[in-house]
Amino acid sequence: MALKWRLYRLENRLKSVSTTTARPERDMAVAYVAMEALNAWAMFSRSFYLSCALGTVTERDRKVAITAAPTADHMGMAITQFKKSAKPNSAGQWHRRDEPAWHDPNVLMTVCKNLGCSIQTQLVSSFTLQQSVFNDLPVCRNFFAHRNESSSRAARNIAPRYTLPTYLSPCDLLLSVSPGSSTSVLLSWMDEMNITAEFICKA
Repeated sequence: MALKWRLYRLENRLKSVSTTTARPERDMAVAYVAMEALNAWAMFSRSFYLSCALGTVTERDRKVAITAAPTADHMGMAITQFKKSAKPNSAGQWHRRDEPAWHDPNVLMTVCKNLGCSIQTQLVSSFTLQQSVFNDLPVCRNFFAHRNESSSRAARNIAPRYTLPTYLSPCDLLLSVSPGSSTSVLLSWMDEMNITAEFICKA
C-alpha cells in the first residue's frame, strides 16, 4: 500500500528529530511531516474512490460493485457533487483545484455513497474508530501553510484534547507525548491513518 510506505518514511523522518536538534531544523521537519502526512491521506482517499469506481477488489478478494450509472468521468462526478459550477477545460480535463478536499473523510464517504458502493457500510464503519487525526491534523497543517496568530491559536487549542498545555507551540505539541501514550501526537496520528486504511482495504 502506497500510503503505508509514505507514512513509514515520514515516521522515520520524524523519529530522526531529537531534543538536541536545532529548533529551526526541528520545526521544519515537523512541518514537513505534518503536511506530507495529510497529503498522503488525501492521495489514498482519491485513489480509493477511483479504484472503487473502476471495480477494484479488496484485500479479502471481495469485488467492489457500484450501482451508479456507467460514466467515463468519475472524477467529474466527484467534483460536481461538491462544486456544481465546476466545468472541465476544452480538452475535457478537470483542474485539480476543483477537486474536493480528499483529506476529509466525509468527502470519501459521500462520493462512494453516490457510486452506490457495495462496501459503503464497511467504509463508514472505518471512520468510527474514535480517530483524532482527521479533525486535528488539518488544523495543524493549516498553521504550517499559513502561519499567523489565528492559525497558531487554533492549533494550540487542540492541546487540551491530549491533556497537554496550550502554551506549547504547534511544533512542540506534535512532538509531545500525551499522558498514557507511548508515542508523540503526530506519530499517533499517522498510526491512526494506517489503521483506518487497513480497515478500509480489508472491507
